[in-house]
Amino acid sequence: MSKKHPSQDELLVKLQMPGPTLNTQPVNSLGAPMVELGIQVTLDKLRAYDRNPRKLRNPKYDEIKESIRAVGLKNPPVITQRPGDDKYMISDGGNTRLQILQELYEETGDKRFYEFYCIYRPWISEAAALAGHLSENETRGDLTWIEKSLGVQALKEQLEAEAGETLPQRELARRAKVLGFALDQSHISRMLHTVEHIWPTLPMTLESGMGQPQIKQLIAYREASLLIWQRCDAKPEDDFGPAWHETLAYFDHEGQTVLPWSLVEDRLLGMLSDETGAHLSPIEHALQTILEYRKRRWSLEEHAEQVWGPLDAEMERLRNPDAPPLDYQPASLTKNSQGGKASSLSNGAGDPLSLVQGKTGEPAYAKEAPGLLPTSRESMETNAGSNRQDSKQEALRREQAVLWRELERLQEESALLQRAPIASTSHTESDSDLDLDGLMPPASDENLEEQWTEEARQQRLDALTVTPHREADSHRRMREMMAREHGGEPIDFENNALRSIPLMAGGPMHPVTDIWAIEAHFQGTRELRLEISLFAQYLGRWAGINMPGDQYKPIIPTHEAGEGLGYTLEPLNEEQAQNRRAQWVWQFLAGLIGEPLHPMYPTDVGLIGELLGTVSDDEGMPDEILVRVFRMVRLMRVLKEQLREGSAS
Repeated sequence: MSKKHPSQDELLVKLQMPGPTLNTQPVNSLGAPMVELGIQVTLDKLRAYDRNPRKLRNPKYDEIKESIRAVGLKNPPVITQRPGDDKYMISDGGNTRLQILQELYEETGDKRFYEFYCIYRPWISEAAALAGHLSENETRGDLTWIEKSLGVQALKEQLEAEAGETLPQRELARRAKVLGFALDQSHISRMLHTVEHIWPTLPMTLESGMGQPQIKQLIAYREASLLIWQRCDAKPEDDFGPAWHETLAYFDHEGQTVLPWSLVEDRLLGMLSDETGAHLSPIEHALQTILEYRKRRWSLEEHAEQVWGPLDAEMERLRNPDAPPLDYQPASLTKNSQGGKASSLSNGAGDPLSLVQGKTGEPAYAKEAPGLLPTSRESMETNAGSNRQDSKQEALRREQAVLWRELERLQEESALLQRAPIASTSHTESDSDLDLDGLMPPASDENLEEQWTEEARQQRLDALTVTPHREADSHRRMREMMAREHGGEPIDFENNALRSIPLMAGGPMHPVTDIWAIEAHFQGTRELRLEISLFAQYLGRWAGINMPGDQYKPIIPTHEAGEGLGYTLEPLNEEQAQNRRAQWVWQFLAGLIGEPLHPMYPTDVGLIGELLGTVSDDEGMPDEILVRVFRMVRLMRVLKEQLREGSAS
């Protein structure tokens, strides 16, 4: 039997019947993509990353804004979407661009600032999002040290929350690298230390942009001070943190990026002396020795007697005033045959430090080392007076005051002798005509010192100073000690400037106080190569290469391998080769060490004139760079001579 077909009226009725009821909510938009791709988004569908490590305004904000206003968004930000969120979120940097787009759309109403393309990447995790922002800002070098430190601390907490356990720093560095944020473990250690111990104490200084070199020095001072605190064992270790905070918080100022280190050191020494009861001199000896030994990577345990001898003797005196007198006479600082390390710290003039306990229990320094003297005569008188028991001790106090006055007189005489110029033993008629533009009075056979006025002396110093540099007292004392221990005399700019032709140049690198003279402890082939490589890298930084944080550095030091003249070169990468100054410097450094010049970079003789600023109107090397180039060439010539002598022998 054939099937009956519905009539047209029946079909019409069925078509007009309502469909089944919808039991789910309608979908107004598509879900997030499952793969990376470019998508078009609008401002109302995009939000900033709410855990952005950048806390301060981007210093290039106005420049970026004008660029986007002029040509539109040329570098679309990377976006992602948290699970359950109805909006996209900035990933791997781009919050600044998003804020600028919002401002420009409000100002102009232009649709190109409202709707644009972005690169979408599927969501991975909160830690991956934070690592992406840190990596992006690290690549551009936009973050301050404290911003990056707080970001690393947040990343550590997030990774530990996801792992459900505490992560050691090595594992933290490994997991961050997997997420695309490569950071050395030593950097992580310093950043976490900054957040825990320095951020609460110096917030304004850190927010102003205090950088890694200052942080490293501050950490070194804190660790050394804590070791001294623990060695004295006068108060619980938990009391060190508040004492450190109270001492350093005094130096926190807005807009400051460099600490006054001589004052910081003085305050730390005073705090340690007040809290432990020990005299300033053995504390300063311990502090300077720890800083120097750690800088040289020498073991404090192997040299415990040299580091702690004076302080141990002082603490024994405080704990047991009736104990027999203690003598401490360490050997002078010399290199041993095993490792070339020093066996002790001397006073810089070849004489060992002798710490002898006097009859009254007060320490007397038979031979005072630079930096180990008590701070003032008053402090010594007060210390002696506090232990006054009878008239005999009062007489001793008066005797000490007399000795202090005599010591001060001798120090003043020594300072005058050091400032006095060296009188010439010969004089010619042509010499008398030299005036050096009025900076130096004409020499004469008699009474030369009286002719050198303070005004002329200062004019001469000013004329020979390229960029002023103030050397910390602690650094000067250590440099003088090292020079004398190697059989030479330390270079003193102010004294040498009046009898030779040095130049001073400060800056990010250590200052050049004399172009020609080379101190004894820098005259080994390894030391010369190290110094040459540092100067070459400094010159490279002026040219925009070998910058801190660069993944590719064409100037490669060779002092560890003991080869060449201190460095070798690799060709510039494509981005670096766009910089003409970088090409000039590369060719110049290649010529100094005899490597073939690059055929694609400038090779004509005028290259030297371009660098020195004598050929074109372009800016050549500034004076502080030129001084270092002269010094580098001088070191290369000395190293070359040593290598020739070694080859001949």
